[in-house]
Amino acid sequence: MKEISLVHFRIAALTTTLLLAPLAAFAHGSPPAPAHGGIVSEGSGEHWVELSIAGDQVTAWVSDEDNKPIPAAQLGGRATVLIDGKTQAVALSPADANSVTGKLAAPAMGRVTAVLALTAGGKPVQVKFVVPAK
Repeated sequence: MKEISLVHFRIAALTTTLLLAPLAAFAHGSPPAPAHGGIVSEGSGEHWVELSIAGDQVTAWVSDEDNKPIPAAQLGGRATVLIDGKTQAVALSPADANSVTGKLAAPAMGRVTAVLALTAGGKPVQVKFVVPAK
């Protein structure tokens, strides 16, 4: 009898997990519209990040889960950028109001993959992008 109860408990727990998992993916709703012409993605740590790569400039704007900008003085990090099979590490320094920026060795052309490892208000934020170069 106890064995049957344990099986029912496990089935109920698994069913509940599977039913609630999709809701976690939408915990922060739809991403905000890009405000600077880049691509927006949800980063770890409940932050939204907009990335733009224009020529040799890498710029990221960071906001919290309510889309409230994080001040640039509280931002920092680095970007690992893959262009034509070559990886470049770019230091990102505070820039305008809520952004960090860095410079590539040469202007980006074509498809670019970038992984950002940021700190926002002392909290780590990681996010990956695949963006067209401008």
